[in-house]
Amino acid sequence: MTVCLRGINETDRGPIHLVIAGYRAQPAPGVIQAANLSGATYAVHWAAGKWAEAGASVGVMARSVQVGVPALKAGRLLAGVGSLAGGAGGMLVLGAGQFRHRYWCARRDGKRLAGLLGTIPGIRTRPLHLIGHSLGTVVIRSALETLAEDYRIENVMLMGGVAGRDGWESVAQRFTGRLVNLYSRRDAILSIAPVMERLVGNGVVATQCPSLSTTRLINHDLCSQLPNPFNAIAHHSGYWKHFGRYL
Repeated sequence: MTVCLRGINETDRGPIHLVIAGYRAQPAPGVIQAANLSGATYAVHWAAGKWAEAGASVGVMARSVQVGVPALKAGRLLAGVGSLAGGAGGMLVLGAGQFRHRYWCARRDGKRLAGLLGTIPGIRTRPLHLIGHSLGTVVIRSALETLAEDYRIENVMLMGGVAGRDGWESVAQRFTGRLVNLYSRRDAILSIAPVMERLVGNGVVATQCPSLSTTRLINHDLCSQLPNPFNAIAHHSGYWKHFGRYL
């Protein structure tokens, strides 16, 4: 089993929050505790991957630099530029392949999450909130398609999500509260993500579905409140700093 729950604040009273981080990341207990969420809070650990797996793509680029830079210094422009361009292309291809594999893992582990929730005290009688960032939103979307209808799922919050914008009507009946989509149109990380569909993390979720009316669907552009977009990684991960107050 590649997905598991880690208790951050365990209690048998009040609502239950499931917090799910994204690609090559796990929810930081200190950040979650600082949010002071009422009730119980659990971090969902899934097969998000580790930065160590990026070694292959980094190695391709490093090798191209070892070959290309000396070639440029020796005046062999074509060989130098070709080596550097080939290394950059190889790194992008490997990186895209790794991301697509983790996207598949997110879909798979979202389905597996349903089998773990029975270990939480009172899970079927207490309000359940789902909070996800980046690829964690794909885990949430997959879980919503799988979870039994007798769970009391209330609010769903997406932060810088890789989940697609379309099709939320099909899972709107699975939760009773709000779908809160926090996004940034200038999220450079999502702009280069190798996913064909439009992503919730850089645009609004639009729907005409009566069960997901404008009172239940909230889109909020946080671009101006996140770190400067020129710092792409900090901008994409900046949602965590104040995520507790968004709920």
